[in-house]
Amino acid sequence: MHAIDRLIPITEAMNLAGMRSTKAYEEVKRGRLAVVRNGRRTFVRASELQRYIDSLSADAA
Repeated sequence: MHAIDRLIPITEAMNLAGMRSTKAYEEVKRGRLAVVRNGRRTFVRASELQRYIDSLSADAA
């Protein structure tokens, strides 16, 4: 059985990553942060948020 990759509401994901909404939606538009939509709601997979955060520290090095 596979573990479930938790879906985090985008507003919560922004808070966890320390971003404002403008930056978060810019990253989505540029394809740097992948989102999942369920109806009108937008989510970020927990693994995707971790990948995005890890990529930031790799860019800073």
